Amino acid sequence: MYLARINLDPARSSGMDQWAAMGQAVRRAVDPDPASEARVLWARTSPGTLVISSDTAPAWGKVPGATSAAIHPLSRHPEGESVRWELISAPTARRGKRVPLAEDEFEDWLSGKFAGALDLTSAKWKRLGGRPARYHFTGEAVVRDSDALQELCLNGIGAGTATGAGLLLVSPLAPQ
Repeated sequence: MYLARINLDPARSSGMDQWAAMGQAVRRAVDPDPASEARVLWARTSPGTLVISSDTAPAWGKVPGATSAAIHPLSRHPEGESVRWELISAPTARRGKRVPLAEDEFEDWLSGKFAGALDLTSAKWKRLGGRPARYHFTGEAVVRDSDALQELCLNGIGAGTATGAGLLLVSPLAPQ
């Protein structure tokens, strides 16, 4: 399992600001077989940065506008470790059909999604836009189950994983 941070030249990545086009480019870079069941999650965290989590190391040169990349094995975090987390997602619920959640439901939604893997200690969010609305969540937590956390990082959280939502990024919290 790999985590790649790809630097993009926004001037050379025309059309890649569309989530569907970026999703197709990422998929081709990780596994060119469209019928493959390779796990791939991605998020464009800024106009110049693309982050990809995948089963195989991406051929980052196939991503339009890519200028360089840093690719590392996906980190594992032991139980009890305090971590910082980041997530871009579109919080929704099934109520007959999939509907966006109100912001006052976000903490319960996050706690439910992290259940068993992380004990949430803080969370904040910023609206990014889109339909359903995407939010950039950040916060801190304590690792409860390392294997469950690894599965969340590999499988994603919430709706829209094919279009740049659902990638959970976790890093150790620096000692204070």
